[in-house]
Amino acid sequence: MKNSLILLAGGMGKRLGNKVPKQFVKFGNTSLIEYFLVHLDKSIFDNIIITVSDKNRKKYLNSLKKQFPQHQIFFALAGGSRQQSSNNALKKLKKNRPKNVLIHDSARPIVSNKLILKIIKSLEKNTAAIPFIAHYDLIKIKSQQNIRLKSNQIMHIQTPQGFRYKDILAVHDQTSLFNTKDDSILIEETGKKIKFIKGEMSNVKITTKADIEYFNKVKIKEYRCGIGYDIHKINFQSNKKLKLCGVKVNHPPLIGHSDADVGYHAVCDSILGALSMKDIGYFFSNKNPKWKNANSKKFIEFCAQHLREKYFRIINLDINFICESPNISKISSKMKKNLSLLLDISLNQISIKATTNEKISFIGKGEGIAAESIVQITND
Repeated sequence: MKNSLILLAGGMGKRLGNKVPKQFVKFGNTSLIEYFLVHLDKSIFDNIIITVSDKNRKKYLNSLKKQFPQHQIFFALAGGSRQQSSNNALKKLKKNRPKNVLIHDSARPIVSNKLILKIIKSLEKNTAAIPFIAHYDLIKIKSQQNIRLKSNQIMHIQTPQGFRYKDILAVHDQTSLFNTKDDSILIEETGKKIKFIKGEMSNVKITTKADIEYFNKVKIKEYRCGIGYDIHKINFQSNKKLKLCGVKVNHPPLIGHSDADVGYHAVCDSILGALSMKDIGYFFSNKNPKWKNANSKKFIEFCAQHLREKYFRIINLDINFICESPNISKISSKMKKNLSLLLDISLNQISIKATTNEKISFIGKGEGIAAESIVQITND
């Protein structure tokens, strides 16, 4: 095993003023830990050890392994101090014996993969590689006159801090210190040389509400669109009722393997497209007897679940029906309510319109109904 990551998540974050520890608070659509894992290159680390209390793991991180199957995630018990938490995680890695280990604060979610790889590269020639930011302002000590520090003497130390695993494990086992602020201090205590490398200004530690404002400004925002289309013939021989976006209408139904709800099907394909996933037929094949006469509400719920798992939300949804009948405007409000509940969005985020096919083709002759959907989603 080559590289492992220890993610420290045992702190309480009291300075932020929240009852929930800051690393678990949802900022927009994700917590700090989730945001970090979403943007972490899965190829860098063989495994990730998160230090957390049993209570907080069960309360906030129980589904994390399922949410991020691309990362090999394990847990270690958080200690009473940062040093103890690191030590617990390092011991958890003994059976794996990685070559390198990086130790990172979960309250620094914006670190780039580029910096992480730079730290690992530095460990080829160094025992420890620590990122820092230089300080350029004048520093004065409060309440003491004539005491000034030169700016080139000040370094803002960041994480992740990189170490050769055998060396950092050894100093943890041998040290007489018990409450150090970071792991690099333990290396310094042994007299071993540390390689300081240039960090990133954006790699801030979320500590105050002002840091939250900064995080919301600089975090990666992604916007995506997807389009969906479905069409079915009308079954004039059936006594069943038509279903459009879950609303039953006094009208001959459509022919299909499931309930043939063209509205829901078009919406599903637009969401799956925006998420860069395969189409509805891949997940709910019309050759699978499981989906025979299935309620298409299940398909919408499937798409909503994947939106949540990938940390996206819908900005707006636009649906257009193409048919001679029924009158879509009479049932559009009911369809909106169904979609609003299933997708957890407000009614004003949904538009439902309709047009005829001007008597052209089998739709124009009243023999079929089509629906098209366009959705915009974001991770913001």
